[in-house]
Amino acid sequence: MKRILNRLCLGVALACSALSALPARAQSSDWVGAWTAPQSDAFASVALRNQTIRQIVTVHQAGHAVRVRLSNRFGTGTVVLNDVRVGLSSGGADVVAGSAHKLLFGGKPVVTLAPGASIYSDPVALTVQAMQRLAISVYARGDTKVMSRHFTANEYPWRAMGNQSGIDLGWGFTRISNPLQTSWMLVDAVDVQPTVPTRVLVAFGDSITDGFMSSFGIGLLSGTAQIGQDHRYPDYLARRLIAAHKPVSVVNAGISGNRLLKDAEGPLPIYGRAGLSRLQRDVLDVPGVTDAVVMIGANDLGHALQPNAADVITGLKTAVAKLKQAGVRVTLGTIPPTKGNGSGVNYLINAIMSGGTNAGMHGRASVMAERLKVNDWIRTSGVPDVVVDFDACLRDPADPARLRPEFDSGDHLHPSAKGYEAMAACVNLTLF
Repeated sequence: MKRILNRLCLGVALACSALSALPARAQSSDWVGAWTAPQSDAFASVALRNQTIRQIVTVHQAGHAVRVRLSNRFGTGTVVLNDVRVGLSSGGADVVAGSAHKLLFGGKPVVTLAPGASIYSDPVALTVQAMQRLAISVYARGDTKVMSRHFTANEYPWRAMGNQSGIDLGWGFTRISNPLQTSWMLVDAVDVQPTVPTRVLVAFGDSITDGFMSSFGIGLLSGTAQIGQDHRYPDYLARRLIAAHKPVSVVNAGISGNRLLKDAEGPLPIYGRAGLSRLQRDVLDVPGVTDAVVMIGANDLGHALQPNAADVITGLKTAVAKLKQAGVRVTLGTIPPTKGNGSGVNYLINAIMSGGTNAGMHGRASVMAERLKVNDWIRTSGVPDVVVDFDACLRDPADPARLRPEFDSGDHLHPSAKGYEAMAACVNLTLF
């Protein structure tokens, strides 16, 4: 595998060439984002009533203190949480003995979240390492109804009756494996106080940033690797930076199905708000953000009856300008190949997920032609500070319109776990 990735990098000048570091935001010495999961919706999510839900997240930065943000952004009712704790995960629903800390909110153990509200916990002294898996337990005595969430977590949440937040052993928890509920609920950010000055890179985009099909799919489509092993491209990028002793925290702001220009529509609102409208919250508001890798636009083309590259390019220009104005260094990623997507099971699932408004066929000739126009603009415009050519990294040399077979999850749209690893290998670490 390493030989394949090395050959890819040697052959992709834009993605892997040495580029000098560019000015960016000042590095934060206080809180930095270590994990994010932007919320998408509250459709068919988990409801709690005198139950505990335990969720697993992986932080990408070491630190000596932790705080957790809870959000009821898309909830339609008030949520009251009676016991919230964070500790070190030891696998499954188990917590490392003695590591769990009870979280307070303004000094109070009970937190109330009105619809649309978010709140940070008070800090707790918990030492974490980069790529440390944390268990966050939330108990609600009353009825939370349906909780605001980030769809497709590539992680199993766990649920137990009664207040099990303070119980380290997970024997009382049952795994939630319903594909519509394998999400992160209420918890949408974890920050740490780093031990050294740290840059923060936000990977912003759609399902390919979110890691869809890396280890979990939906319906009749399954993932390509074991769930809960962090196979998204931002995870692989974080591992590369750690191995290279680069103090950079990589946080994932991808939402599956997300479009740059339009909010989710149709009966399933799981695709979230338009990328342009969520730049502030999901990128600029991340503590310590210095860099952004933006790859979005595939769904604007694939979910349109008449795909238009010019609209996507205009949107990307707007996004880059907003991020640069805030002092963030911007890398634009080209859109990977899509030929072959939109037939059989893929066609059916994409049609359902797009609300029946279109076939969601990313493999249509019109979509592929407009994708090439977007990619050509990204490579040649000079608008972003840096370009990473994900298209060139992932395409099949024998048929450049397709994903390379070993990098294809099987739906001819989303990379496999190996494909996500190849994407991370094409980000130039000399920038950091």
